[in-house]
Amino acid sequence: MTLSAPPATLARIVTVARAGSLTHALALFRAAGFDRADHDPAALAVAGRLAKDQALRAPAAERPALLARAAAAYAAADALAPQPYTRINQATLTWLAGDRAAGEDLARAVLAWLDTGNHPPETPYWLAATRAEALLLLGDRAAAGQWLGQAIARQPDAWEDQAATLRQLGLILVAQGTDAGWLDAYRPGRVIHFGGHLGIADTAAAALGTRVEAVLAEQRVIAGHGALAAGADLVVAAALLARGAELHVVLPTAPESFVAQSVAPYGGFWVELYRRVADAATSLQGVTTLGGDYQPLANRLAADVAMGAARLHAHRLETAAVQVLVTDSAGPGYGQGTATAYLGERWCETAGAGGAGQTCLAEPRSAPVAASGTKPAEGRRDLRLMTWLYLAPIPATGPSDAAFAARVDDALTPLLHRLDAGPRPDVMLSAADGVIAGFAEVEPAWDYAALALAGADPQVCVAGHYGLVHAIAAGGATTFAGAALARLEPLRRAALPGVLLASDTLAASLCVRHSHDLLVEEIGEDDGGALYAIRRRPDQ
Repeated sequence: MTLSAPPATLARIVTVARAGSLTHALALFRAAGFDRADHDPAALAVAGRLAKDQALRAPAAERPALLARAAAAYAAADALAPQPYTRINQATLTWLAGDRAAGEDLARAVLAWLDTGNHPPETPYWLAATRAEALLLLGDRAAAGQWLGQAIARQPDAWEDQAATLRQLGLILVAQGTDAGWLDAYRPGRVIHFGGHLGIADTAAAALGTRVEAVLAEQRVIAGHGALAAGADLVVAAALLARGAELHVVLPTAPESFVAQSVAPYGGFWVELYRRVADAATSLQGVTTLGGDYQPLANRLAADVAMGAARLHAHRLETAAVQVLVTDSAGPGYGQGTATAYLGERWCETAGAGGAGQTCLAEPRSAPVAASGTKPAEGRRDLRLMTWLYLAPIPATGPSDAAFAARVDDALTPLLHRLDAGPRPDVMLSAADGVIAGFAEVEPAWDYAALALAGADPQVCVAGHYGLVHAIAAGGATTFAGAALARLEPLRRAALPGVLLASDTLAASLCVRHSHDLLVEEIGEDDGGALYAIRRRPDQ
């Protein structure tokens, strides 16, 4: 998007701001004339939101003035159309800006206003949460906790709203210089990633399910991410549904192919359980459309996506992620299954970063299923699992040779020289208006993207995808082809300045290791799936 496009709507501007492309959001806000819309309460509220975002990114010395500007914008919006959220934001931002007395007076006024009942309709959750925030501004932590508990009791499944409240209360507690640990009691239950081995007889499923249910209850699990292969996967998935938790299924292939490869060969009991569980799942996605024989790299892609999605989900809800694995032995390591070992080892590489650890349940093999570690190598030899980045200056270059030459001199060449200081791509491909860099691992790809985005010129777009390609050796060179490369062009068209625009597979996979130091925002979707904007957390 460029500023020559039709004026952006307020909803689009908020989406861009949430994505982290704040400079672009402010430019869109001004270009659409919203900065002059002094009689539009919605525009004024968005102005407050943008100023607050600026303040939270700004150096400490600049923060009070920006917070005061945000408070003034919310006050102007509230004067035109009073709302509990505009009024409490005015109070909190005034207080955070340093005018504690005025902020506390405003908090008292909010409480008195709510007591009258003469206010616009709001959800039961937000009415109670607004009281909790006002009371915390006044230093009454006990009463704030009581009202926060009431808010959660009124809408116990409003996890996204609860997370927003916890973040806001956390800002106040930091400014008060007091411990925020008491908020942990109000956090949603945990999110799990789950997996394990196939070698479980149908006669052993019920007993294992009872053990899994006990773990889920102890961890207060509210959601789980994983596959639905016969054995451990399906037992854990059924236990999640039995306790009313969300089930998010990530399969390596389309469902029909997955059932043929990983469920049907192990018996009708598992096929029937798969059907029941899949029908009740909150979401179900296949990360490839491969058919035919089993492809281990597709399984690895699905595993990375499911693990990262669990951590991303937990961060979004201000809670913790845990891994639950069913192994075939109680000894050190993860038993004979290489797939289970990959899950366990990958998760524990960053167990303290966005996770609360790992629970392994030993369940000896009771069905005649060979462990993956005892089988010969499987899968196509030409497949590669890679991260691909499309990097290009913006706005896009015009069609003339002169325009291309100027863009090469002014933007593309300086960008590539700057990237020489970063990780070396495993593959470099040319593109019409930029370059495509391929990496065998996800983490170096993020470092490369971050270096591109950190340059002096903010008008660089970086789009990325994580998926399978075919490596074709011919004529002394290797050519790459596949759906993962085709996915880059629509991603590049949707890219925003200052952030990595990522597919759902790349966004989730980055969160396996980086969920603690990245801000990952879903900003929409296209025909290929959800789109995410990714940037470093301001404090990293």
